[in-house]
Amino acid sequence: MNKILFLLVACLLALAPTQDVAASLKTKKEKTDAKKEDKKKPQSTYDRLFKDTKKHTMSKGVMSIHQYEDKLYLELPLSLIGREFLITSGIKSSSDLALAGTSASESQSLFIDKTDSLILFRAPKANVRINEQDNAQRKAFALSQANAIYKAFPIEGYNTDSTSVFFEVTSYFSGSNKDLLDLKGRVYGGGMVGISGFSVESSASYTDGIEAFDKCISVMMVNTVKLSLSIMGLEMTEKPEATLGVQATLALLPEEKMHPREANPRVGTGYVSYSDYRVPNNSKEGYYATRRNITQDPIIFYLDTLIKPSWREAIIKSADAWNQSFKNIGLSAPIVVELYKSDSTFHANNPMINTISFINNDKSNIAAYNITDPRTGEIISSKVGVARNFAFTVRRKAVYQIADVDERFQNYHIPEDAVCEALAAYMLKAFGRSLGLETNLAGSMAYSPEQLRSPEFTRKNGITSSIMDDVMYNYLARPGDKERGVALIISKPGICDEFVLHYLYSPIEGDEEATLKQWAMEHDGDSRYFYGKTPIGVATDPRCQKGDLGNDPFAAIDAKVEHLKYVVKHSPEWFNDDNIPRDYKELFPDYVFIELYNNSLVPLVSYIGGIYLNEANVNSKQPTYQSVPYDLQKKAVQKTLDVCRDLKWLDSNREFLYLGGANTSMSDWTYANGVPMMNLLSRLSRMGLSVEKSSNPYTQREYLGDIEKYLFAEVRAGKPLSQSKIVQIGAYIGGLISLSPSLKSIQQSAMQSRSAITLNINNNLSLENLLAHCGEIKNIPDGESSKVSAMEPIQSVIYYQGTDIESICYEKLADARRYLQQSKSLVHDEIARGKCDFLIMLIDRILL
Repeated sequence: MNKILFLLVACLLALAPTQDVAASLKTKKEKTDAKKEDKKKPQSTYDRLFKDTKKHTMSKGVMSIHQYEDKLYLELPLSLIGREFLITSGIKSSSDLALAGTSASESQSLFIDKTDSLILFRAPKANVRINEQDNAQRKAFALSQANAIYKAFPIEGYNTDSTSVFFEVTSYFSGSNKDLLDLKGRVYGGGMVGISGFSVESSASYTDGIEAFDKCISVMMVNTVKLSLSIMGLEMTEKPEATLGVQATLALLPEEKMHPREANPRVGTGYVSYSDYRVPNNSKEGYYATRRNITQDPIIFYLDTLIKPSWREAIIKSADAWNQSFKNIGLSAPIVVELYKSDSTFHANNPMINTISFINNDKSNIAAYNITDPRTGEIISSKVGVARNFAFTVRRKAVYQIADVDERFQNYHIPEDAVCEALAAYMLKAFGRSLGLETNLAGSMAYSPEQLRSPEFTRKNGITSSIMDDVMYNYLARPGDKERGVALIISKPGICDEFVLHYLYSPIEGDEEATLKQWAMEHDGDSRYFYGKTPIGVATDPRCQKGDLGNDPFAAIDAKVEHLKYVVKHSPEWFNDDNIPRDYKELFPDYVFIELYNNSLVPLVSYIGGIYLNEANVNSKQPTYQSVPYDLQKKAVQKTLDVCRDLKWLDSNREFLYLGGANTSMSDWTYANGVPMMNLLSRLSRMGLSVEKSSNPYTQREYLGDIEKYLFAEVRAGKPLSQSKIVQIGAYIGGLISLSPSLKSIQQSAMQSRSAITLNINNNLSLENLLAHCGEIKNIPDGESSKVSAMEPIQSVIYYQGTDIESICYEKLADARRYLQQSKSLVHDEIARGKCDFLIMLIDRILL
């Protein structure tokens, strides 16, 4: 037995190495077979494109987007081939505050198509309107309209079940693509400077994130751009850089289009254009109004929970005011405001939902833009940004306009209730834009000063017929009006706004086009319903100015000056707190000047050479154009000169001047910088059209004669010229020379390209400075091309030849020389006599 056991153990020991070898050989064979199998199995698109999973980011939605290192890929379901998409982009953040919260480029639609090897981005068929009852026309357009290819992408592969296609889109989602980023024509720095061009610094630009949603995908781009700037058409040498955070979106448009509604140039709506072929052999451009599709779901705005509760209440108050306006015209309230949702399915950065977000940067205003279907004008979503430093906007406006009327603004630290009132007012405009309303610069001139100081009237009607104007505060109010119950700020949509809502959203039975035309003409001639667009210089409609209020410009500027005098007298008392930012104190006097110049004098001088522009209509009782009456123009000149005759009130409080540093005389500085001459001379070359179209014109010669009487009134009375008048005469002489090409050419030759005026009194007043302030004070060139004007503001006047005023300028220079010679004989001060000699010398270089 023991022997048998021994033999069995020996056999097992002998077999053990053989089994191990066999097992090892089996494992090697399996690995070899697996490798052979791998070689036979084709590599998937995922494995080929995204080899290192650590470098791969993916987001799934209606389509999927992938980022691998610095490359972007779209994974597009084949079921979406042939569908129409919308490409849009918005600037989410910017080192230049004026750009943040605005659209980055014009939205446009595209078709995505496919060949065996390419994905094609095709331009959509032209947006046309045809006679649907004409079968021949329908067939002809179906056959003739081709979708042009404007971008092609090689197909990189398919997913495992071949239901989706991969293609690289890195080059498309970049700042160099004008479809996504186009800054030309934008305002820079929040002032008068414009962006004339830009270039993207590729080394300082990158993709900052990707995301997919149920209707779109988005790419966050950071782009550093070098800007070319201009001021009033004059190119600047400075080329600053700005860094922008841009969200680019590719969204699937609905297959079923919203029924569009025709826009009308008399009604203040946004618009998209189309080509109208309904009349045989006569095509024309047509316009659909931008509006919401309120027949489906409510308009839900998601409100950022980072916005503090008191501000949220102000925002909801504005939404409720618009809902009440819908009820006033017999419609259901469509706007719903909800807080950001906490569940994981909610994404506030989804471009296709309406959001009111908190902007945590140094920006101080409210930014808003819409994403709109270019086929029908349907507003798909709106993006509104509320700045953290919004209180600065309140200080910037209210302190200079109504501080003497409302004591809440007599402080740097504006009370919360005043800030919330202003936020509600700004949000009224933002909600209005989200509903399809457009800026209406005529809304603020609908009411009289008496009405605007009436508690009963302002409670019922507000302070403007359209809150889509840029007016915010009732600066025609005077001390004591607040206590009487006069409204001091816009608080609800005006009568014109409710009319626009009616036009956009009221249901129509029967002939819609005829009904809309009838509605647009119902209030012909009623200033409360006048839609005012941005005017051009050569045909300035003074009813359409920023910063104006009421139908009496003279009462408006009187009220504004009284407010500013109060601010100059008392503002130093308001800023004793050491916690007040130093830069706010230093800039405070500058803002007083801007309020006087931009928001007071500029609207007033627009009446000089102004023209009332009304939309042409055979049924209208209003003339298409009408020159501002002679008496009104002449009065505007005299009022401007009267306001600027004595600006010593700017110097009346030394502590006010010291807010901005060791200043000595703000009035002298104002005169030295060309006020009011730069305002007045900027109108001279723009008076020609008004003169031509008037039966009783206020001519350029008479206009300069009135200015001349003001400038040389002291000499005519046998007195020497004052210092302030000498400075203004210097600006006047420089302006006359610049307005005459011949005289300007002579000057440049005589001065060897040096500045014409270097009259050193307090500041150097150069011709370049005068032109920069005045803008392009030159004649319109021959044959100026014209853009089509309908829904858009007028762009130019066809076949208008600017009036030749060279002889008048020459004549007035000679008159100025004669007056200066007389002044020399009246002065006993050598410095004053030397200034007169200097101005005479400047004229002699031109005339002799």
